[in-house]
Parts: sequence; C-alpha cells; structure tokens
Amino acid sequence: MIWIDEDKIVSEIEKMKPKIVAFNAPNGLLMKIEELASKIQGLFNLQIITFADPCYGICDTVDNEVEKLGVDIVFHIGHNVAIDKIGKKTILIDALDDIKFDEVLKASITTLMNYKKIGLCTISQHIHQIEIARSFLQKKNLEVIVGKRKGFMKDGQVLGCDFSTAFNIRKSVNAFAFLGQSVFHALGIALSTGKPTFMLDPYYREVSDITPLAVKMSNKAILTLYKALDANNIGIIIGLKEGQTRLEKVQKIKDELEKHGKNISLIALHEITNERLTQLQNIDAFIQTACPRISIDGEKFNKPILSIPQAEALIEILDGKECKNIFQNNRWV
Repeated sequence: MIWIDEDKIVSEIEKMKPKIVAFNAPNGLLMKIEELASKIQGLFNLQIITFADPCYGICDTVDNEVEKLGVDIVFHIGHNVAIDKIGKKTILIDALDDIKFDEVLKASITTLMNYKKIGLCTISQHIHQIEIARSFLQKKNLEVIVGKRKGFMKDGQVLGCDFSTAFNIRKSVNAFAFLGQSVFHALGIALSTGKPTFMLDPYYREVSDITPLAVKMSNKAILTLYKALDANNIGIIIGLKEGQTRLEKVQKIKDELEKHGKNISLIALHEITNERLTQLQNIDAFIQTACPRISIDGEKFNKPILSIPQAEALIEILDGKECKNIFQNNRWV
C-alpha cells in the first residue's frame, strides 16, 4: 500500500492559503490522487486541479501549465528526493510503499554470498527500507555499501537517468542488489556500473539476475547506433517536458554531427512516440535528448532513435575513435 504524506500537504495549504491547488503524480497513483483531492476539498475552501497526463519523474513537472491555469501551489507526488521544492510553485510530496523486503532478502542470501561485497540501491518509494535491508544483509556477514547522495538524490537512490550513487561505489563492490520491481532501474545500475546486478522483488519475493538482460540491451543499443551511422538526415528531438529541455546538449550534438556532413533537423515534442516520428518521412534516424528510457526500453520505433549516450558514441565513431561501454557513466543525460 502506498502512503502519501498528506500532513505535509495540509500544512503547506494552511501556511500558504492558496485559492487554487494542483496535483501532479505518476499514472499508478492517479486513483489515490482522486481520493486525496476529494479529501482536501472537504477540508479547505479551494479549487483543485488534477493533472492526468503521464508523469514520468522528477524531470516531469508542470510549472508552465500551472501558470496558464492560475494555480497557486502544485503538489508533485511520488518522486521523493532530498529537496522539498522545485521552482516557485512545485512542492514535492513523498509517496512510500509499505511492502516489506524480509522474505526476498532472505531468499537473496545464497546468491549474494557469492560476491561478498554488495552495493545496495533502490528507488524513491522504497528508500525508507534501505537501511533496514543493509542491516539485515550485514548480519548475514555480507559487506554492504550504500552510495552517498549526489545532487538532490538520497543515499542509495537511483533515478532513470542518474545512477551516481551506484556508479561512484562500483570499484568498492563485486555486485549490486536493487530493492524493487523496476527492471529498468536495475538494468540501469548494471549498464552504468558494469557489475553483476540482482533485482530483489518484494511483491513476488524473487531474486532476478539482471546481468544477462543488460548484455542483451547493450548489444541492442550498439546495433541501433550502427544502423544510424550511415544516416544522412538526422532529427534531434528536443524534449518539451520542463526537466528534459537540454538545449546546450542539443546544440553540441548538432554541431558535432554537422562537422561530419550530416543534415540536422531539430524537432520539439512533449511525447516521443513512433506514431509521431513516422510522420517525418525524410529523416533517416533520430536522437532524442529527453529521457534515455525512451531509447533503451521504450516502445519499438521504425527508425533508429538514439539516447544521449548513444549519440555521443556515434560521434566518437565518426571521429575515428573506438566505442565501448556506451552506458558506463554516472549520468545518461
């Protein structure tokens, strides 16, 4: 069951006395947000707007939209980090999953004992469990390291584009244990660190070796990169979500590719889908600078669509350099 910090919401409303409040949350929380909105409406005499578009992470805030709607406060729920506020109006609200890891931790001991030194990571909804898990594993004579916080992430937390807390301890551990059911985040740890990675799923109480999948996805990413190598007309996609508009990165990639005679088109999109890109028939390959997940484990695309790490590797190949370990970096944006 997901616990949302309603007390903080009530406290902020009492302090700031807004007339219009908005909620922004991932798809999986929308039903709970509807209930929460009704509850808050009953407590205060104010207007509530719920954003029902998909929300993918801390990069996917709605500051521009709330200005258009005259919203006084927007509560961004479910992407817990070490800061409380983004911009002028976005207040971050924790949402934590109360699922216990006891059984899957017990099940993991036989596997993890083969590696002795373990790096421990998780995502926002399980971050409150990380010290409990570390204590349990240490009592089983495992050496456990939790990477220190980086930027606005908490100790041991990873994001879909930032694996700094794992990457920075990769040389001190022999393998990683990821607490949660998110294959993408576990895959990111494996690709970023180059270390064996095990996903500890508390719902099915299963321990999954993510390493073979990481090898498969790395090979797939390299194949896509080489398919784009001969493309003459390349579209660089600018993400219009507020935390995904990386204009300096776009310009740098554009300049480097133009040095090699590539024809570059700049495209702006909120939602990057195969259906939208299919309309752009004169473009041979795409580079999207919004979110690495779109290229790595998103929907299937008819044409190559590269993430930033793949685009940087493409430029290295065009420069005559050797390309290896595309994703072994702390950040992918």
